[in-house]
Amino acid sequence: MFGFRSSGGQGFSKKAIWCRNRRNQRIYGEAYIPDGAEAYPLVIYSHGYGYNMSFLEASRLAAAGIAVCEFDFCGGSPWSKSDGKSTEMSVLTEADDLEAVLDEMKKQDYVDEKRIYLCGGSQGGFVSIIAGDRRQEDVAGMILYCPALVITDFEKEYLGGRPMPDKMRFGNMTVSRRYYTDARDCDVYQMMERFKKPVLYYHGSRDEMVPLRYAYEAEKHFPDVKLTILPGAGHMLNYGFEDQLFTEMKDFILKEVQ
Repeated sequence: MFGFRSSGGQGFSKKAIWCRNRRNQRIYGEAYIPDGAEAYPLVIYSHGYGYNMSFLEASRLAAAGIAVCEFDFCGGSPWSKSDGKSTEMSVLTEADDLEAVLDEMKKQDYVDEKRIYLCGGSQGGFVSIIAGDRRQEDVAGMILYCPALVITDFEKEYLGGRPMPDKMRFGNMTVSRRYYTDARDCDVYQMMERFKKPVLYYHGSRDEMVPLRYAYEAEKHFPDVKLTILPGAGHMLNYGFEDQLFTEMKDFILKEVQ
């Protein structure tokens, strides 16, 4: 475990976290833990397709008194420290991974079990919705960055209507047909309708990967959601909006726990 001191905030430490999913695969993550003896609210961050766990605001949140766990999905990127292959990965396998991480973090004495928030970017946002639906009783809310709901329409949006082959190269990874069919068969909007906890939802007005219409559709289905369209932002919407996203997430979490 390593200790840190952030200017303008409290100190925190960073600790490696290991757990296993239901397929007995190892999952690697890191926890940012505010200094102190109390139990803190926790954000579990789920990364997007082809990336690994890195979350730019983890240290800032920890310095503000909010614990953070970020982790690598199994088969989720070429740099993943977790087990698994990209050809075995889908939003459903990643939702299983997220549940395993949630179960592990609930055991930690620095985590307040009643104040756990799921946060995800792109595909990690989609996965957070699935896990949030499965485990609503265990989470206090969600913060979603441009969830990749477009995966449900993968053949139409990315393949021109052609059937997805058994395996194909997409971005920096090779995926199987399951990657598409698992997402296609999810009734993600029904999952949203069942999720009664508060949701912060962000989408860039110039998102080149996930058309803006998916955000407006999601807004119709979440019972308690605040949708924010970031003007001029692309799919990597945090760039240029770091302070806004950090402040609004911090206020959302700390306000909810007062």
